[in-house]
Amino acid sequence: MRPPCTARALAAALVATSLTLAAAAAQVPPPQIVIGATVAQRQEAARALVPLLKAVREHAQPGATVKPGTVPNSPFTGTQTTLFAFTLSKRSVPVDQRVVTAMSRLLAWNIASGDDETAALFDKWLIELEARSSGAMRLTGGGLCDVNCVVKRMTTLDETWGSSPRDRADERDELLLEALRVAVLEK
Repeated sequence: MRPPCTARALAAALVATSLTLAAAAAQVPPPQIVIGATVAQRQEAARALVPLLKAVREHAQPGATVKPGTVPNSPFTGTQTTLFAFTLSKRSVPVDQRVVTAMSRLLAWNIASGDDETAALFDKWLIELEARSSGAMRLTGGGLCDVNCVVKRMTTLDETWGSSPRDRADERDELLLEALRVAVLEK
């Protein structure tokens, strides 16, 4: 049997340890920066990627859009026989208002400022873009995609975005929007 003095000391140590663990759990972790990215690389990525959200914001708006369309060549003449063609589409899935607000925050963000909340949002978005870009690289036989790879992939509309040059920007914009949606709503 232990003396009462030791039991009190043990109880005090247990309380102190639990309070320390509770305080550590309550601290907010620092923003997660993409592995291997320096602050300068992250800022350059922000300068390249955030302006792409202007077009994404247009896609996120509910309502109809009208774009020039195409029709296949006539089976009888082998050439275009249509004088006018257009595509009418409507966004079938509305975008959550929190995502639209986050998009507006990023577009209004002064990258060089010390706005840690918007920087943390950008970091989450960049991590989502990195995951999607790495997945696309693996499908084509490449490896992991770093920050420079993400910027190049998002700003270069090549055949990896589809066979139709007209639809490449739309595909990229949908990917940017989906990555932002996940960064805002699911994390």
